[in-house]
Amino acid sequence: MILASAGSGKTFQLGNRVIGLVGAKQVDPARIVALTFTRKAAGEFADSVLSKLAECAVDPAKARQLCQQIGEDFEVAPALARVVKALPTFQLGTMDSFFARVVRGFQYELGLTGGTFELIEGPRQEAAVSDILAEVLSDAIEHGDASDFLHAFRRATLGKQGQGVLADVEKFLGSWHGLWKSGITPNGWGARNLFPLLPDVDAWEENKRGIIAKLRDGEGNEPILKLLDFFELHTVGSGKVAKAGVTFDRFVSEIKNGGDIEIPYRKSLIRVSGKAAETWRELFHLLAGCELAAAVARTRAVADLVGSLDRECERRLRRRGMLGFDDVKVLMGRWTGDEEARIRREAVDFRLDARYDHWLLDEFQDTSRAEWNGMVPLLDEAASREDGTLFVVGDRKQAIYGWRGGDVSLFDEIQQRYGTNDHLKVHTMPESWRSCPAVLDLVNRVCGDIETIRELFGDEVAGIWQWEDHYSAKPNLSGEAKVEIVAKDDRDDHLVNLLHSVGIGSRSLTCGVLVRTNDQVRSTAALLREHGFDVIEEGRRQPVADNAPGVVLFHLIRWLADPADPYAREVIAMSPVSSVIQERFGMAWQAAWEGLLKIAQQKGYAAMAEQLVEPLWADLSEFSRSRAGDVIGALAEFDASGTNTPREAVRWIGDLEIPQSPGAAAVQVLTIHKSKGLGFDVVVLPLVEDTQVPDLGDFRVARGEDHGGPWVLETPAGWVRSLIPALSKAEAAWSDAQRYEAMCVQYVALTRAKRGLYVLLPEVPKSRNDPHAWTSPANWIARSAGDSPGPVIFQSGEPDWWREIPARHLPTSAELPVLAQASPKRQRITPSGAKADSLSSSRSGRSFGNDLHAVFETIGWLDDATPQLPKTAAGKLVRDLLEKPSIREVFERRDRSAELHREQAVEAISDDRWISGIIDRLHVFRDPLGLPERIEVIDFKTDDVAKPEQLAERYRGQMEAYRKIIATAFGGAPVICRILSTKLRRWVDF
Repeated sequence: MILASAGSGKTFQLGNRVIGLVGAKQVDPARIVALTFTRKAAGEFADSVLSKLAECAVDPAKARQLCQQIGEDFEVAPALARVVKALPTFQLGTMDSFFARVVRGFQYELGLTGGTFELIEGPRQEAAVSDILAEVLSDAIEHGDASDFLHAFRRATLGKQGQGVLADVEKFLGSWHGLWKSGITPNGWGARNLFPLLPDVDAWEENKRGIIAKLRDGEGNEPILKLLDFFELHTVGSGKVAKAGVTFDRFVSEIKNGGDIEIPYRKSLIRVSGKAAETWRELFHLLAGCELAAAVARTRAVADLVGSLDRECERRLRRRGMLGFDDVKVLMGRWTGDEEARIRREAVDFRLDARYDHWLLDEFQDTSRAEWNGMVPLLDEAASREDGTLFVVGDRKQAIYGWRGGDVSLFDEIQQRYGTNDHLKVHTMPESWRSCPAVLDLVNRVCGDIETIRELFGDEVAGIWQWEDHYSAKPNLSGEAKVEIVAKDDRDDHLVNLLHSVGIGSRSLTCGVLVRTNDQVRSTAALLREHGFDVIEEGRRQPVADNAPGVVLFHLIRWLADPADPYAREVIAMSPVSSVIQERFGMAWQAAWEGLLKIAQQKGYAAMAEQLVEPLWADLSEFSRSRAGDVIGALAEFDASGTNTPREAVRWIGDLEIPQSPGAAAVQVLTIHKSKGLGFDVVVLPLVEDTQVPDLGDFRVARGEDHGGPWVLETPAGWVRSLIPALSKAEAAWSDAQRYEAMCVQYVALTRAKRGLYVLLPEVPKSRNDPHAWTSPANWIARSAGDSPGPVIFQSGEPDWWREIPARHLPTSAELPVLAQASPKRQRITPSGAKADSLSSSRSGRSFGNDLHAVFETIGWLDDATPQLPKTAAGKLVRDLLEKPSIREVFERRDRSAELHREQAVEAISDDRWISGIIDRLHVFRDPLGLPERIEVIDFKTDDVAKPEQLAERYRGQMEAYRKIIATAFGGAPVICRILSTKLRRWVDF
């Protein structure tokens, strides 16, 4: 296990490890698995191995140096040949892609039997889950089952609402859905084993007045009477009583102890003793119990809704083989809690163990418990064999993805699991190949100050923070590190002047301005652009946010998705696109909405957008043309995805980001999280966090374990948690994790700099009590670095180091040739797009239609096996339909040579159009020679019609499209298209 500090060359070490196995140890590359966490890192890793081998194969001096680094001599050219030959089977990639490959190869062994495995991710997965969520939530609200869930949602998003309620609900439920997938049992939701005897929530209203009356009787202390007023006004979940102030807080502290209650008040002491003290404790414990009971009820309400969401995802997606990356991880780790899954997993591991002998894991600090559970059986086998190896690289100090599941405690688990009998070798890499000595002076000064870390963040965090001073591999490299205190009103000007003073923009220097939030990225980038700097944000461009045409096109799609959205319509009305729309469709917004939507559905959203932008093209700047092209290109990809609703189009382009190289840009503004793995000549930290860590307002979910297994609870108020040991323990663990991650974030930020590191700290407010003990990252840096008076509290290195850097010369681009008129490509449509216009069905109607199709999908040939139909409305309707002989006979094989295909996907080119769809049921009848002699295309429709002619007229285009496609696919065999109308209970033939 290599504990590789920032900039120490871990990619170099990983590459050499692979080269050593292949070259010196003669290991077949196909028996090596090397995994990291991002596609970018995996690509860099593979490139480093191939590039190094290629260079050494033609340069004997470099080959000798490589052999010295590895410690053994070997022939480089044959090693390169073996790697290149093995590339199709060489497992250099991400952990997600490896898991997906295993599931794809062993889906039936892992219990995935409902359909061919298909990995869904990105907008497609979000759209599918979002649609399911909307139906589940709608049903819950319709049946009155959502009140506790909505209360939990409001509490979790209070003051943090985003642009849309549904988006906030999706985000909220998404986090809980992850907990559900982690395998917490029903009793774990709300910690039922931990809190078996709770009062009813209503017990507070039923009993509070009687208890309060006892306490008022004979009480003359004004603060006590005021506190009782707050108790009387308090309702469960309102938070009213906590607003009583310091008197309430002091009571909470005293309630935890036995005996008399003593409350300091002004210059006196209020003492409550005897029976009165017992009554006060009765009041507090009653309210705490009711608040806890309400939290348990909210948690279970969330669990009910998340459970419904997961069951629908299981039915509609996972059972059909469509899994996201999280689902794949859950499937790979299911062996930990299910005996049948464990046995199935053993069969898979047995076959994989025969393929792979050597495992290399990169960025181990980002590994989640779910990923570890999916991987550990394979690692155990490799670590226990004489011919197997396990090579782990990571850095505890860069564990900044705890919120995404990264579990730094896995380092300890590896050492406990494999460290017996000196079986596991542990090495550290404190030498930095990135940073100059001046930068590392500040890094060591701050991150190595264990005494300050202990005082600010506690013994637990100081014990986990394992520090070794860093030193530079380039001891003569000049540079500077500086920490300054800057007033808030002066910060913007100071940042601009600082960048100019170190040659940013005039010298060939890369510069990263690192901040904490996306809002800070946007505001800082705007500031620097205003002052003439070439800036890109996050190494990506955002075509629907950073320019006018992109913003207008995005709001146009939003308006098509929701014509009642006044903001989106106003954006369109104030833009030049408005005149194009009015010229084509007139002044009526309804006509424009219908016309644009018709173009989008018939020709695609990209074509619709092009028609609106084309008349304005000549007046757009090159920048605006580029961004409009980005949006139209993204819409073209959406059109090709086979979905065509405006809501899905909004989701597709809403978070559109396109990676781009900094190129000629002098400054890159990005979040610290996005900077991980990068290095810049100059790094500036202009907005170091000065809020205390942790913010207990973010403690929304308590987690822990008892004898019944893991539990999870939507947190009650802080004072309630302080009275309940299990919740106090959960809060302490969460708080320590937050402190540790905040330290890791600052470490990552400080270690991105190569030559210049400039930290701007805020002034300490005069109103702050005990600023020395303020538990913020800014105070940590100030205390550890600051031993000099004045604005500059730390300085190391040479201030004029940048003068040795050559001037920056921007390349001139050649004039681009004028291209000919573009030729339109094929548009992708669905056969259902050929049906006549009809009224949109209701959400409940669509839900019933989905249920009905799912039931029909379970039906094979009725004379082969009797289907087990569910006891639902859809199941009852299908059962009734199959009792009709004219319907039933179509579902029988009757000794014919017949093939059955259910939910058959169709892709075809017809009349120069790309047609994509799904046939509900397909029967292929063959003659004695096995040739197709007749084919039946069957579709199930739930339309509310009065006569078959209505269905025939509505779906003739769809059926004819299917007939033409299937006839072509099966060599001209006759095709019968049939619709089963569940309303008319009869067939409609075409």
